[in-house]
Amino acid sequence: MVTFRFGLAAQCELPLEDYTLLSATSDEHPLVADPAAAVCNALAAPRGFPPLAAATAPGDVTAIAFAAGIPRATTILRGVVEAMLEAGVSPEMITIVLAERLEDQAAFEQELAAMKAEAVTIQLHDPDDEQGIAMVGVNSAKEPLRLNRTLAEADFVLPVSAQRLPGGTHRDESKFAGLFPQFSNRETAARVRTEAGSESPKVQKRNRTEVDEAGWLLGVQMTVSVVPGANGGVAAVIAGDPDEVVRTGSELTHEIWEKTAGEPGDLVIAAITGDEREQTWDNLARAVSAASAVVTPGGAIAVCCELNERPRGPLNRLKDAFDFGEVQRELARDESTEAHPAMVLAKALEEGPVYLRSNLPSEVVESLGMTPIESDGELARLAAGRNHCILIEEAQRLVPLPIVRDEW
Repeated sequence: MVTFRFGLAAQCELPLEDYTLLSATSDEHPLVADPAAAVCNALAAPRGFPPLAAATAPGDVTAIAFAAGIPRATTILRGVVEAMLEAGVSPEMITIVLAERLEDQAAFEQELAAMKAEAVTIQLHDPDDEQGIAMVGVNSAKEPLRLNRTLAEADFVLPVSAQRLPGGTHRDESKFAGLFPQFSNRETAARVRTEAGSESPKVQKRNRTEVDEAGWLLGVQMTVSVVPGANGGVAAVIAGDPDEVVRTGSELTHEIWEKTAGEPGDLVIAAITGDEREQTWDNLARAVSAASAVVTPGGAIAVCCELNERPRGPLNRLKDAFDFGEVQRELARDESTEAHPAMVLAKALEEGPVYLRSNLPSEVVESLGMTPIESDGELARLAAGRNHCILIEEAQRLVPLPIVRDEW
């Protein structure tokens, strides 16, 4: 019998005997007890860079580019503001630019008041607001590079992001992946995301160069990277020179989130954990991609999550499709935001059955070519008819090492 978590607090119990569990454990990599203090400590003694107090000057307009998907987001952000204040930056000179809404912003604002930092400005980046986006320069491809205007006009910009293992052939993310294209306009973000999913080394190199150039043109000299730990926690906070940060963060992230399956699974169950911010089509695509790396040819993938967002845009190309190969060809010409998760799903559905346990209506799941699962019992019956099962916990972050099919 095995029990695993999915969603915010849901659990599933399955009578599995022949299975492999892939998960990050806090036993191997203990979680940081006080993430806010870890941020302050990291910025007081950054890697390969002077302390934050020496990197800023009185009167500097300071911007914090706070990326999406950061665990313990409010606590991390509080630590960044505390470090800024300790470094002598006046609250009225600090603007926080959010890539996504804080779940508990009201409580965070109360914390700012308790720190006597009510003057700190909080701004949500809007990729559709052309007036709020400025050109910061021209990249090596002679194309204009656009970023959030507040970031572009600040004297000192501190990007804060979560470390993640990328897909594709790249082993590590760019040192400015938390900055660009998250804080650009919607068109640019969609294009860069589409190119990031390309298998072409030339396209991937161009994409990586553009991301790096965004940080260089903005004059970023220091970054903060949060390494996610098991169960939504924080394993480490690293600050300093962007190259040092991404190198150290990537090494630790690989140790925590890259796992070897040993043998492929006839059924791969991928669980997406976390609140509604984690229950997205992007994370569903990441979970399917993780499962696809270790499923046998023709084997089944089952994703357990609490997704309730209806499909939109390119995802609707999957509806009532007869030829998922043709759907992939159509999606290859689509640069919208939802094209990449739709492409991942279309590819998986072409190769084998995909089952989905979610908060979506069964008819919506079925229309997309997937088979809905409603209960532990249904998933147990599916597993009973399969040989070896692989269970991936926190599948939106964990990356199984692909098994070479010629060796199966």
